[in-house]
Amino acid sequence: MTQHVTKDGALGIDTKFGEKLRADHHQAIDGTRTTSAVVLRSVNEVGLFLYYGGTNSWLVLKDAQGKTLDEWTKA
Repeated sequence: MTQHVTKDGALGIDTKFGEKLRADHHQAIDGTRTTSAVVLRSVNEVGLFLYYGGTNSWLVLKDAQGKTLDEWTKA
């Protein structure tokens, strides 16, 4: 996963929040896999949990047919 840093080299807020989410759910994570359900509050939290931020989960996350969440909201 890419961690985002500020110009001065400090961890960005999105990376810090992604790390907090992972720490909060550490019991459900084994390496790079989840071993039990992780319940998050929003699509944005899913993006931070998976990618540490820097991505638009509405456009990245897709169903089995390749339709994005954004596309589903416009259907």
